Amino acid sequence: MNEKFQTDLFNVTSSFPYEIPAFKEFSGLSWTVASVFLGIAYLTHAHFYHGLNKVPGPFLASVTSLWKWYIVRQEQMPFRNTELHEKYGPVVRIGPNHVSASSAESIMVVHRHGGKSGFTKSGIYGILQPRYEGTDLHNVFSTQDATYHAALKRTMGSLYTTTAVSGLEYHLDDCTHLFMSKMNGIIGSGKSAPVDMAAWLQYYAFDSLGAVNFSKMLGFMDAGKDVDGICHLDHEQMMYFAVWGQITTVERTWAGLKKLVTGARKENPLFNFALKLVQDRQANPNNETDMLNTFLDLHKAAPEKFTIRDVIAAAYINVVTAHDVVAITLRAVVYYLAKNPEMQKKLQKEITDAVEQGQLSNPAKYSEITSMKYLLAVTNEALRIHPSTGLILERRTPKGGTMLHGKFIPEGTIIGVNCWVVNRDKGIFGQDADSFRPERWIDSNPADITKMRTNVFTFGAGARNCIGKNLAMMQLTKIIVELYRNFDLTLQYPDKEWTVSGGWLTRQSDMEMIITSRG
Repeated sequence: MNEKFQTDLFNVTSSFPYEIPAFKEFSGLSWTVASVFLGIAYLTHAHFYHGLNKVPGPFLASVTSLWKWYIVRQEQMPFRNTELHEKYGPVVRIGPNHVSASSAESIMVVHRHGGKSGFTKSGIYGILQPRYEGTDLHNVFSTQDATYHAALKRTMGSLYTTTAVSGLEYHLDDCTHLFMSKMNGIIGSGKSAPVDMAAWLQYYAFDSLGAVNFSKMLGFMDAGKDVDGICHLDHEQMMYFAVWGQITTVERTWAGLKKLVTGARKENPLFNFALKLVQDRQANPNNETDMLNTFLDLHKAAPEKFTIRDVIAAAYINVVTAHDVVAITLRAVVYYLAKNPEMQKKLQKEITDAVEQGQLSNPAKYSEITSMKYLLAVTNEALRIHPSTGLILERRTPKGGTMLHGKFIPEGTIIGVNCWVVNRDKGIFGQDADSFRPERWIDSNPADITKMRTNVFTFGAGARNCIGKNLAMMQLTKIIVELYRNFDLTLQYPDKEWTVSGGWLTRQSDMEMIITSRG
């Protein structure tokens, strides 16, 4: 464009004083139209992404992950998830690329038969992995690498058999003695006393895991309080995982930006706590029979298969995740038995009869407990009706996608079964699945009991099921026997419902109780 032409163009446009404002107005309108168009295009793309619009669910959930982020932040996901499945059926869309499934078929497809080891875990589990020496510390629970998980489970699986964990039973006896002593101390010279049972069961769970793993109770029962705020920190951290796990890209980006700007990395106080216990043992070896020494012995025998990083990871995950399963289930037991006094009496009669027949030691041995039908029914029912996990156990649909309940779920879709929902499936557990009824595990016909055992999802299913299930069952049943052998438990405020946190974990609070000595 030459200089004369530029001058002429300027002169022409300058002679129309109203054209420039009109042009500016048109430009602003264009941007508005373009923004609206782009917004509609995004919403349309998100809603119809990979054909997932054919999977029913809330419209808002289909276009933004902020829907489930908000629900989890409100600690309501297991309850909303249940409502959605009641409304829409066994397959529900809860995010632009997220599907919640709930049925026996879903467990089979997603968690058992999805390839040799089930569908692989999603990116949410990466947030659960602490950082150690500059990289994520993989563990048997959170690793997304199916090959690594299979190798690790083969290497350490024998450490968690019923026979193996029975060698750790004496640690639990020590914890039980202390718990009973503390309860008697709270009662004092009277017959009964109020107690914050939700807190005390958390203390027992933490201390018993400390004893089993490190031959060292962690001081909660002894102090009768949350030592160093560890229980509070644990809850905060698990809520962080739950909330920001709904938008993992945002979380990783924000964590990286914060580190870049401030030079500070995201701290994991519970990992630091577990790491110190491992480092103390390395610096001061002993001959105690506990999980940590078993891990260290395995490392010495096969350092290339079970590295020191694997030792640290196993110690961390054993304490941090396992104690919540125990505490949450124990709270469910005492709460529902207090709500159903006739069931509490039935359990106490079974215990009393076993004592009178000389079939129960003091404290009870796990080998004696495994024949107590009603006790096991109570434990299984608590695990069923109040599983410790409130979100879907996320998996990624493999190449080629999969069919589920007549819906095609394309590859790359995040899909998972929610324990809270499937454990209340009336097609599996009966029309009274929303009720606490231990008798279902005894009185139902054998085929139905097998169906229930196969599909109760609290410990997961398939290759990624909970490796510590046998240890957890021993912890649960031993303390339940001694608690109800020695005490009656009633709700201090019978008409008051407890509070349940509906995040990654379904922790309970507000369950003040009256403990009464049976002696």
